[in-house]
Amino acid sequence: MRSSAARGGMPAQPAGGSNSSSALLYATSVTDSIVSSVISSARSSGRTVLTEIESKRILHSLGLPVAVPEAALTADDAVRAASRMGFPVALKVLSPDVTHKSQVGGVELNLDNEGAVRDAFERIRRNLAARGGGARFEGVAVGQMAKQGVELLAGTYRDDRFGAMVMVGLGGVFVEVMKDTELALAPIGGREAASMLARLRGAQIIRGVRGQPGVDIDAVVSILETISGIAATHPEIAEMDLNPVAAYEDGLAILDARIVLAAPASEPPAPDPHRAARLKNLERAFNPRVVAVIGDKRMSGYMWIRAMAHLKGKLYSVQIDPNEIPGIEAMGVENRKSLAEITEPIDYAVSAVPRQIAPRILKDCVAKQVAAVGFFTSGFSETSEELGIRLEAELREIAINSEIALVGPNCMGLYSPGAGLCNFPEEKAGEAGDVCFISQSGTHTINFCLQAPTHGIKVNKAASIGNALVLEAADYIDLMAADPATRVIGMYIEGVRDGRRFFDSVRHAAERHPVVVWKGGVTEAGARATFSHTGSLATAEATWRTVVRQSGAVEVASLDAMLDAVELFARAKRIGGRGMGLVAMTGGQSVVITDTFATAGLEIPALSESSYDELKTFFNIIGGSYRNPLDVGGTIGAGHDQGNLDRILEILERDPVIDAIVLEVGTGLRAARWATHEDEIAGLLDKLADFAGRSTKPFAVVMHPAHLEAIVARGKELARARGLVVFESFERAAATFRAAADYWGNRARLGS
Repeated sequence: MRSSAARGGMPAQPAGGSNSSSALLYATSVTDSIVSSVISSARSSGRTVLTEIESKRILHSLGLPVAVPEAALTADDAVRAASRMGFPVALKVLSPDVTHKSQVGGVELNLDNEGAVRDAFERIRRNLAARGGGARFEGVAVGQMAKQGVELLAGTYRDDRFGAMVMVGLGGVFVEVMKDTELALAPIGGREAASMLARLRGAQIIRGVRGQPGVDIDAVVSILETISGIAATHPEIAEMDLNPVAAYEDGLAILDARIVLAAPASEPPAPDPHRAARLKNLERAFNPRVVAVIGDKRMSGYMWIRAMAHLKGKLYSVQIDPNEIPGIEAMGVENRKSLAEITEPIDYAVSAVPRQIAPRILKDCVAKQVAAVGFFTSGFSETSEELGIRLEAELREIAINSEIALVGPNCMGLYSPGAGLCNFPEEKAGEAGDVCFISQSGTHTINFCLQAPTHGIKVNKAASIGNALVLEAADYIDLMAADPATRVIGMYIEGVRDGRRFFDSVRHAAERHPVVVWKGGVTEAGARATFSHTGSLATAEATWRTVVRQSGAVEVASLDAMLDAVELFARAKRIGGRGMGLVAMTGGQSVVITDTFATAGLEIPALSESSYDELKTFFNIIGGSYRNPLDVGGTIGAGHDQGNLDRILEILERDPVIDAIVLEVGTGLRAARWATHEDEIAGLLDKLADFAGRSTKPFAVVMHPAHLEAIVARGKELARARGLVVFESFERAAATFRAAADYWGNRARLGS
């Protein structure tokens, strides 16, 4: 790593005092002045793409290592410029109509004398006339040739949802064929820039390989920090393309640059003046004293009224159809023909009316000062129909001009088991838990909440948010992260409107709790389905994954993976590293579990010498092995020689190279005995639960369903009842521990 002065990047900020502050402010002012002047000149001439010379002027004003070429309108001008700067030189076409100079024969390199410069000038002029499709010729840029180095590309662009992004990659074939690039939301600091470089598949080339020296990492980091900062503070710059950048052992040089201007920005939307009150109303809705169900019908089995069967507060129905009222009252629920007839303040309303009536219902809710309303009603912008789009816009206009918390539409609404507030009849109510879940899919919300108890997961709050018309995912994240009962937040997201606010909310939440994100619509086909489902615009896969990683959250790709991750985060200890202590029952399984966890990016280290010294005093090595992984079937009697099992687990607990422990339980004939000898598995699980409670390391068991699915299902139930974390396969356990290691590793790097 080298100093800023050595790498030719931004000058180091002088230490201390008002003089240094004044100097920095002056430098910033000069840079902004040059940027504004160059951009203004281009706009006045009707251009959105800056010339190479203009682009390099801006980069030079930032203190970046770039030589600004000279413009030459004639061959004589080119010769004079080349003579002044010294041979060899390069000529590049200047044309406001050309983006890729090489495609029109507009680049000539290694010109080492005056004659070569003249000839090259004329070739470029002829090539443009022949291949440029009428492109204007405004001369050439003359620049000195740089020495050869490792080719990199760096740049910025603006994402429609997340704003300024910065990119880095290896140049040449690596970017053209291997697409070896990394992204980050701008601006970034040195730590994030260095992390981007380390994640490149060709990172070893940057570090040095086969006797070739590595490049000046600090110089590359400096460029990424600088251009990300200018992109974040100058929204008028749509794209900066620095390609190639020649990186050397000491310093680097930007060889080519192109800056594209954004269209004049429209006025940003005004901030929601009622947001604070709206969030307070949403909080009221999760703990309601009074709930009103609007428009529930016999045809739907009175689904919403039945879902509220265990509501701790007061439940009303609002229904005007005389054919529906007797069925509602037969369930013991008071019916009113309008919201105005309910005298108490209403904390939450559920509306299941046709879409044409939805705006009128929302107006009634606002007039009644209902705190929050969830619209099960669908058929809005997700249909792409003119009527649906118009009705949704009407809903938004009504809601945004009030303090009401509008949930949805096109959603299942809120679930708060501690308050008895459910959005599906089969959901459990009663005890509030420590896990929160947000989803743009009602089905995923219901499935998560229904399956959570079978995974030992206790839900605190869940929200099906549908089209997220007024309240976005970020609002729910903020509310749930601030809840002192929350331990883990999971979410299924298809798209966001305000990407930066979403990112900031996830990052803030992930500083306090594990956040697990499942993104729908990451493929092209999935993106089309997403639009038809919620009216969201899908985010490009690479951008989305960058957002999740940089926010500090972890990503999963299915409901099963979500349940696994939430279970581990909520029920197990914090993992301190990637070293796994693996315990299998047979030799074949010990090989498979090792391969599985190693493939997932985890480590299976050799144990400490003291651990081996202790293990060899009692381990039965006939058909077994006490290396890591441990093949322990013979030593522990398939789990029923509790003394030896305790000793093995305690050795792994003490060993400093082990960060987490996974134990295979119940394979083959031994699991078959559970059906008639449940006391055997119960006794084993009692001991394992005791160990898990005492251990300082995360501990989990794997129980394969195999051909004994019903029997093993009972074993899992008994294990989770004792607070144990259970996986049904090595693959799922490995993927989940990898996610946990990623999350806690990131927290450790950030110092939280």
